[in-house]
Amino acid sequence: MILMSPSIHPGKTAEERAAFLRKVGIMEVKTVSMSTPADWSDADVKEAKNFLDDHGIRPGEFSGFHSGFGAADEDEYQSAIEHYRRQLHHARILGAHCVGFNVGLTYRCTPQMWSEEAWRRCLDAAADLAKEAEAAEMDVAAHPHIMGPLCSVERHKELFKAVPSPRLKALMDCVNLTWPQMFYRTTELVNQIFDELGDKITALHAKDLSISAVRQNESGYLSVVHVDEAVPGARETVHRFDSGLMDYATILRRLDELEHDVTMYVEHFSYEDTISGQQYIRHVARETGVTIH
Repeated sequence: MILMSPSIHPGKTAEERAAFLRKVGIMEVKTVSMSTPADWSDADVKEAKNFLDDHGIRPGEFSGFHSGFGAADEDEYQSAIEHYRRQLHHARILGAHCVGFNVGLTYRCTPQMWSEEAWRRCLDAAADLAKEAEAAEMDVAAHPHIMGPLCSVERHKELFKAVPSPRLKALMDCVNLTWPQMFYRTTELVNQIFDELGDKITALHAKDLSISAVRQNESGYLSVVHVDEAVPGARETVHRFDSGLMDYATILRRLDELEHDVTMYVEHFSYEDTISGQQYIRHVARETGVTIH
C-alpha cells in the first residue's frame, strides 16, 4: 500500500490542532510525516498519539535528521546516537511507520564525502543505530544523497550487506541519486533502484528535477552544470533548461508491486506547491491504475 504522508505537525494548542486537521482534510490523507520537538516529554507524545488516534491519523515517516551521524568527532557522534534513540522511543509510542536518518550529513560538500574513511564511519554508525532500532522494535531508514557517503545504489547494497539487520531499511529519494548523466535516463535509474533495493524501500521522498548548463548561482557566476529540485510534475523548457522529468509512472508501478507498505512524502516545498506535487502524483497514479491512500 502506498501512503501519501505529507509533513504536517499536530502541535499542542487548539489553534495548531485545528490548522493540522484542516490541512489533513485538504490533502485527503490519513498518514503524516513528523517528528517531536526537543521540549516534548513522553506525556506530550502520548497525548499527541491519543489525538491522532481519535482522528484516525497515523504517523508515517518520523524524521528529524542529525548532522553528527557518522561524524569523526566522538561527542558529535554520541549526540546523534542519543538524538536517534529519543526519536525511536517517541516513534514507538506514536506507532510511526519508520524513523529516517541521514547518512554522513557532516561530510556533505567536503573532500571526505565519498572517501572510504567516511564511509566506514557511516557503516559503523549504521550498525550502532540498527541495534538501537532492534531494541526499540522500530525500523530505521537510510536517506541518500549524491553529495554524501550514501551516494549510489551500489553503496546501498554495501550498507545492507555490512549491516544485515531486518530493522534497517531504505528511505529512498530517486532525485537525490540522480547524477547529471542520468537526468534524461530516470526510467533506467528508477528500475535499477527497485530491481536491486525494492525489498528494502519503506519510505520515499517525492520531488522532481531541473537541470541547466548555464545558470547564475548566488554569487552571480554561471554554473557549469546545475541540477536542482523541482515540484513533482513541473515542466518548463527554455534556453538550456529542462525540468519535470522524473518518471513517476514507473516509480508508482514499482511501489505498487511491493508486498509491504511504503510512505510517500513530497518534501521541501511550500504548502501550495506540496499540494500541487501531490495532485500531480495522484493524477499519474490514476493514469497508471495505482491506488494511493
